[in-house]
Amino acid sequence: MNGTVPAEISRSGPARHFTLLDPDRQSPEAAGAMASMARAMGSDVILIGGSTAGGGATERTAAAVKAACSAPTILFVNGAACLTRHADHVFWMMLMNSKSRRFLIGEQVEAAPHVRALGLNPIGTGYIVISTSATPTTVERVGAVDPILPDGIDAAVRYALTAQYFGMKCVFLDAGSGADRPVPVDMVRAVRDALDIPLIVAGGIRDDAAAAQAVVAGADAVVTGTVIERTPEKLGGIVAAIKGARR
Repeated sequence: MNGTVPAEISRSGPARHFTLLDPDRQSPEAAGAMASMARAMGSDVILIGGSTAGGGATERTAAAVKAACSAPTILFVNGAACLTRHADHVFWMMLMNSKSRRFLIGEQVEAAPHVRALGLNPIGTGYIVISTSATPTTVERVGAVDPILPDGIDAAVRYALTAQYFGMKCVFLDAGSGADRPVPVDMVRAVRDALDIPLIVAGGIRDDAAAAQAVVAGADAVVTGTVIERTPEKLGGIVAAIKGARR
């Protein structure tokens, strides 16, 4: 509960793969089976949460995942109502480019006493959403995001440095679930070069090539979610590509 960063979030060693499970998209039992499959394929961490997932669904999914899988679990949730004791850590996130006080500080103020009571380990995270899709993703709409377009490298770097200077432990660049395209590699590289803290990249990564490109550009961890839901047979190759790529 002291904000310790787990070993799986690090700038040293090979890049890691994180599997994201959205409680809205499958039953808790299916989520547990998917987590176990991902772990068997080499995924390092299971993230649990989503932009619209409710507290009850998150609680049941987290419990099922912990029962089925030995991988570390991190809550990746949209607010205080979705916290649960059935996880090891929680991304203590500020949505850096939100226009809403709720996602800058409001939910965190509500959540803080519950994090303490539940014994969760908070990982300070600068969360930055990149707009790579023709139609805004769910996280862009729900999070009232001030768009950073694919050519907005300077803006992404400024937000990332702000997160680091606030003392956050990692930066999370996300194109959003189901994004048309991943975060551009030039943006990943520029953000990585500016930071001294780990960089996590997510959204729109559906194959080995995109995963490896994110790592070569500087990602310390790559997150996929849709893959385990729709094309689980691709996951092993994606994990291998991530761990075989060199930053």
